[in-house]
Amino acid sequence: MRGYHCQVVGFGAAALGVPLAADRAGRLGWLSDAGLCFLDAAPDRARLLDSRFPYAIHSNSRAGDFLEGVRPDGALGPALRMPAGRELSLSAEQPVPLRLVGRFLNDVSTVLEQEVLPDPAVLLGARVAELRHDEDGGWTSLGADGRELATSATVVLATGAWEDTARTARDLDVDPERVVGSAELLTGSLDRAAGVLRGGGRIVVIGASHSGFATVELLLEKLGHRVTAGAITVVHRSLALSYDSMTRARAEGSLPGQTLTVCPDSGRVNRFSGLRGRSRQMCQRVVRGLEPRVRLCAAGSPEARRATADSALLVHASGYRTAEVPLRTAAGEPIPVRVRRGTTVVDDGCRVLSRHGGPVPGVFALGLGYPRTGDDGVGRVGINLFHGTDADRVVMGLTSARNNERAPSWQGR
Repeated sequence: MRGYHCQVVGFGAAALGVPLAADRAGRLGWLSDAGLCFLDAAPDRARLLDSRFPYAIHSNSRAGDFLEGVRPDGALGPALRMPAGRELSLSAEQPVPLRLVGRFLNDVSTVLEQEVLPDPAVLLGARVAELRHDEDGGWTSLGADGRELATSATVVLATGAWEDTARTARDLDVDPERVVGSAELLTGSLDRAAGVLRGGGRIVVIGASHSGFATVELLLEKLGHRVTAGAITVVHRSLALSYDSMTRARAEGSLPGQTLTVCPDSGRVNRFSGLRGRSRQMCQRVVRGLEPRVRLCAAGSPEARRATADSALLVHASGYRTAEVPLRTAAGEPIPVRVRRGTTVVDDGCRVLSRHGGPVPGVFALGLGYPRTGDDGVGRVGINLFHGTDADRVVMGLTSARNNERAPSWQGR
């Protein structure tokens, strides 16, 4: 078993932020020479490539956001000049099909594997069951059978997140069989929804996020001829649109009860929480009464309770939970980490925080399961963060001498 400087658990979209940021900083060669590996549960390369943005919808971000993290003259720059990269650049200011984004990210990973990293640097079929903090201060990943997979001085968790449909069923007191995750529909698996609509049944979408309104848009696009007036209900706690500026927000007239939060870096309003692109347009159509097939209900209202009780299918689109990898001491004792609203908490340097103190030494994280919280209290997610600011902070930590510190602040008391 080879030792590495850093092992990244996961090789999906967010994980690519590590080499992209290292390339921008001129440190990718150093990191590769020091030892960088990726461990992913995908059993083969084909399924790994299929796992990156397999959704039959458009992005909530402009195409340029997926390109900005790549240094044109860097080691990963060739991906920009491949067909997917060129197609994205032609639509830089527009949302684009997520499957096109997936093709581009696959090109990035191919360049990384073939031209930068030595073998073996990408370990497939490597489902990490836990990470053990060794006595020498390093970390060893173990599979479900207890087999040691890799050892390293540092770890980056990029394990993603999942939709807790069972919890939604419990909260709403409905049969779990009636609840499906939005991701299942968004990948194009619409047979169950089609059967419900064909039989005159109703569908309730729980949540007004991008996933929620993208689900609505996909249902109407693919099955609209079967959707009658009021057949789809969106149950929401709040609605939020994104605006280029506060001036634009005031000119458009914000939604009732909507909070307007200005990003201090860009001046954009609701930059990390607001709907953009097609989901934004769908929300506006529903709010304005221009889409009679879809209605809105406030969560907890009598109308929402009736809609939930009467629906044949409920779609969970109300958030994610971290796909956790347990951390343990050399003696096998759990290292409890801090959790907020179902996701693992990281500090401003994207270091995983212990429940009892400061950061767990040598453990970083980024991606949907590890949102960094801004000053406004909103968890910040988005490819321009996972490949941009968050990844920059992770790489800074990986290449810093501070990683050699063995602070005991994370340990339970």
